[in-house]
Amino acid sequence: MNKYIFFIPILIMFSCSETEFTAGLESRVTATIDFSPETNFNNVDFTSDDDIGGCPDHDIVYIDKFEDGSLNNQYYTVRIEATDLYKSENNCNQFSWYTTEQEFVQHKFIINAYVEEIGSYMMLKSSRYINHPNIPTSGITAYYKLERSETNLDNNGQGIEYYGNDVELEIANLDLANGTMSGTLNATLFRATPVDNPSDYLGVENVPNLDLYNPALNDFIGDIDGDGYPDYNLTDSIRIENCVFQRISVINNIP
Repeated sequence: MNKYIFFIPILIMFSCSETEFTAGLESRVTATIDFSPETNFNNVDFTSDDDIGGCPDHDIVYIDKFEDGSLNNQYYTVRIEATDLYKSENNCNQFSWYTTEQEFVQHKFIINAYVEEIGSYMMLKSSRYINHPNIPTSGITAYYKLERSETNLDNNGQGIEYYGNDVELEIANLDLANGTMSGTLNATLFRATPVDNPSDYLGVENVPNLDLYNPALNDFIGDIDGDGYPDYNLTDSIRIENCVFQRISVINNIP
């Protein structure tokens, strides 16, 4: 597969006045995973698991500061990790009490945002482009993994991974004193994992000349048709849509 390096993470942030955010489930992450953005038939619900009764916390934000010692050369990362493994009661203790729709679906996502400053309100946008006059430069990376499908398949133990840089992230309230964060998220991602039988999985497409996208393996979208542009029309994409996180836990690693 042709490899074409087309983005460099660059820091972007727009600061505004602090707002009160009261949407979504308390201390949880909810979203729709749209495996076929042009239709409404291939959606999977995402609700991060509750950490009641000793269950692990499946919705955490990590904030870290990095610097190389030179003057004003520092940045912060905001990493959101959310996992949805249990459906019926949405926690590790009561998940088997009864069966619900999409009972076997297990999935997770990780969002990494790179910013120059940390504030209580941040509107962040990023894209797949290095330098475009009308489109933000990449400052956020998105990762999603379908561990197990609604038909209880796991792609021979690999799951199905997706990566992307087209992300809109609004942090409506970051309360470092109490260790919570609220906001919204939308992202477009591209499939990284080969799938032997795509028709066995909801919304997984097998387009001709499919180009996988896995930046972790330096496998980028190629220019197969030779027109000078990466061929995103040959990818299999998904959307994380209508994502809301309401006062989820923050691990603050800023010195």
